[in-house]
Amino acid sequence: PGIPEVRDYIIAVIMDVVHNYDIDGVHFDDYFYPYPEKQELPDTVTYAKYGTAFADINDWRRHNVDTLIKVLADSIHKVKKYVKFGISPFGIWRNLKDDPNGSKTYGFSAYNTLFADARKWVKSGWVDYINPQIYFPFYYKVAAFEHLLDWWSMNSFNRQLYIGQAV
Repeated sequence: PGIPEVRDYIIAVIMDVVHNYDIDGVHFDDYFYPYPEKQELPDTVTYAKYGTAFADINDWRRHNVDTLIKVLADSIHKVKKYVKFGISPFGIWRNLKDDPNGSKTYGFSAYNTLFADARKWVKSGWVDYINPQIYFPFYYKVAAFEHLLDWWSMNSFNRQLYIGQAV
């Protein structure tokens, strides 16, 4: 998402569907940047080219995803106001130890690791619904289902909230 032409292409493909098909919604899964690997993300050259306004590469990465979400939401609703746009992010937005607005969890977070600021998207009204992947059991020390359920309930900002559960 750090390459403007890539964002434009993704938006163009989705908007082709919105324009030409009778759909009720557009749904994104949580793959914006890849899940952590043993190697660094190969975007330092892209950052040098497009990220000069950002002192931190991670802030630039979040900005890239935010831009994609905002422009796509605006584009969808400009064409068809009734089409719902939603996202299914990783269940942990941020941990409480990293942010006073975070959840009582201790796992890796979508904000810090996947560069996805789902709370911002919901709070800003960029998504019509949020479908967090709370794939954790009750009382799980790292990320208890009940804590995440409460956290997302308190951070849905009057947007529809659907809980994603694993089998």
